[in-house]
Amino acid sequence: MLPVGVFANTLAVAAGGIAGAALGPALPERVRTALPTVFGFSSCLIGISLAAKIANLAPVILSMILGMLIGELIRLSAHIEHGIRSVQQKMHLQVGDTAYMEQFTTLLILFCASGTGIFGALTEGMSGDSSILLAKTILDFFTALIFASTMGRFLSVIAVPQCAVMLVLFAGARLIYPLMTAEMTADFSALGGIITMMAGFNILRIKQTPVLNLLPAFVLCPFFSKLWGLIF
Repeated sequence: MLPVGVFANTLAVAAGGIAGAALGPALPERVRTALPTVFGFSSCLIGISLAAKIANLAPVILSMILGMLIGELIRLSAHIEHGIRSVQQKMHLQVGDTAYMEQFTTLLILFCASGTGIFGALTEGMSGDSSILLAKTILDFFTALIFASTMGRFLSVIAVPQCAVMLVLFAGARLIYPLMTAEMTADFSALGGIITMMAGFNILRIKQTPVLNLLPAFVLCPFFSKLWGLIF
């Protein structure tokens, strides 16, 4: 069983980044300004739809609190940003300012660690159903295209970690899914939805949140959800 959805999604990000960088000067400013708003609200909509499936609120909230605490203590976001800058320098690209890095890390989490992407990769790995990732592919292509028109071709590099993350999830799905109860899956999906919604808020500049520091919550959530089910 081939990861059709995974490859389609990552190729869309790479192609969108390259096309956006090439077409950047030709795109009217009003288009580059207006469409990110649509992308931000689309991310919020996807996040809300996933968050609404939550089974148990307490383990999800606990996962987010402890996940953010761990991420802040180990300075996860700062380490990832340092890695991004190192790659930029090795590629002889201009290193962006703080605003650039905030936008880049927001897109990194949106493409690589959104609830839709994680849940979609797991679903395809287990059942072969690629519909979730194919729907995400359309949004990601145009998101990459528009943002690359101002951020440059470096944006397409996100396709590399995105492909790695999704392939690991795809390959591990057969091991992970049998261990997941319906409640654990719902809570995990809801957590991804909340983080995707936060990324949408970042794009809309409603509230800037270091969403990369929340990544440890993905590891904690299944454990807390399982523990909550056993206790209650």
